[in-house]
Amino acid sequence: MSIKRIGKGFEFQDNLRKFGAFKQSAPKVIANNSLNWFLKGFRTGGGQTDAGKWQPRKSNAKRNEGRAILVNTGALRRDFQVIKAVFGQIVLGTKRIPYAIRHNEGLNGMPKREFAGESKELNKQNEGLLTKMLNKVMNI
Repeated sequence: MSIKRIGKGFEFQDNLRKFGAFKQSAPKVIANNSLNWFLKGFRTGGGQTDAGKWQPRKSNAKRNEGRAILVNTGALRRDFQVIKAVFGQIVLGTKRIPYAIRHNEGLNGMPKREFAGESKELNKQNEGLLTKMLNKVMNI
């Protein structure tokens, strides 16, 4: 009885190399997708997390017309970034904005306007991206 090779076969070294490349690129792809997802909330008034839409402003000040809820100077939105993206850990946050956590968690009397947090929809989107990337690695 002889062993018959069907098709291209399983190229172990090639697949190992592809998986190594996947481990390097996947966290960056997921981090950037997540960052863009949460930044969209600054344009749409929230709703990017499971907490839902943001509470509107109380003030009817003229300067608030046409301005997104959490945008005054745009510093918070501009500073929200990928802090770390490695296999097993992705961290998004701000480096220079001390009031970011007060907005996100609703601390010190501020209304909670969660711009980053749990999102079932984002998790599903990221899972789809990972599946697509892994299928490419495995030639499926």
